[in-house]
Amino acid sequence: MWAKTAERSMTLTELLSKMQPRASQDLFYFADFWDVMEKRGFGPMLALPSFIACTPIGAIPGVPSLSGVTILLIALQILLGSRHPWLPQKVMDIHCDADQLRNIVVKVKPHAARVDRFLVPRCFFMRKPVFRSLIALNCVGCGLVMIPLELIPFMGFIPALAVFIMAVGMATDDGAVALIGVTISLFGFALGFEHLPNAIG
Repeated sequence: MWAKTAERSMTLTELLSKMQPRASQDLFYFADFWDVMEKRGFGPMLALPSFIACTPIGAIPGVPSLSGVTILLIALQILLGSRHPWLPQKVMDIHCDADQLRNIVVKVKPHAARVDRFLVPRCFFMRKPVFRSLIALNCVGCGLVMIPLELIPFMGFIPALAVFIMAVGMATDDGAVALIGVTISLFGFALGFEHLPNAIG
């Protein structure tokens, strides 16, 4: 069950490449990514907002909350059994500075190439509805706590990282990585509940 049994549907490097704006772009819209990745499933869709929230762009006021809401909407569709992700136009119009995102992706991609060696299709039990629901529930929780945690500097990073790891596991068919993301999300929930009174107080 833990050994490689199939070819990956996507690599982390490929996923990051789809997040890299074109040289001619000044702004990178969520819709730009959506147009090329919507048929690749929910994993890539969850990866973009969580990745952005993990980067310095996530320090911009409003970005963690917008990322959290986007994650929440996508994860709820997994729970509802939707076959293809859908988002309202207001979310599709969310954008960030293309140069900043491009530079971050360029710096991260060499590390992603090394990580790709360890990402293999395994633990296919995560494809069963009960485990997909478990991952989706954790993503819903992460999306929710990211909104109030924006008021506490850097606290939204942990739930965003958890969602990104779960998303990478889903996109690369690596259930073991997805479970690592689930574990990190539980840690993020603990921190969130600990600091939530300060965030809303």
